[in-house]
Amino acid sequence: MDKPFTPNLCELADSMGISLYQRFTPTEASLFLRCPLAEITKLQASHQIEFIQVTEKQIEFFGFQLLNYLLGKVQAVAPAVNVSHKPQGFDSAQDKIVRSKEVQALTGLSRTTLWRLERAGKFPARIALSTSNVGWRLSDIQEWIRSK
Repeated sequence: MDKPFTPNLCELADSMGISLYQRFTPTEASLFLRCPLAEITKLQASHQIEFIQVTEKQIEFFGFQLLNYLLGKVQAVAPAVNVSHKPQGFDSAQDKIVRSKEVQALTGLSRTTLWRLERAGKFPARIALSTSNVGWRLSDIQEWIRSK
């Protein structure tokens, strides 16, 4: 039996901390995709993004529909990227995004201490992964640890 979702889609959902069947309103979808609500409406009208019609006036998106749209955009752009011009010392294995628990384990600091240091400008800035999830670049965390 075929799996309903590709490994890329499942990995992206896990890394962003969302469920593939999580439902998003158009406003939440615009926040998730970081684009204006008008753009979501335009994508929906031109059938460039999948959606579900809940009622005659109510539209919602499943997490997998938004992620499929993102993957389509990333994969469409990816071949045009010239990987031979990586910055000096760039290591893609080290530039992954790590979540709070892993940052705490790497640094030995509590979540509150991380937040306080970040607010004081003494710790790398977090990256918003979704409306309720954040992460840090592993390379930034490793550089901060080396500087201590």
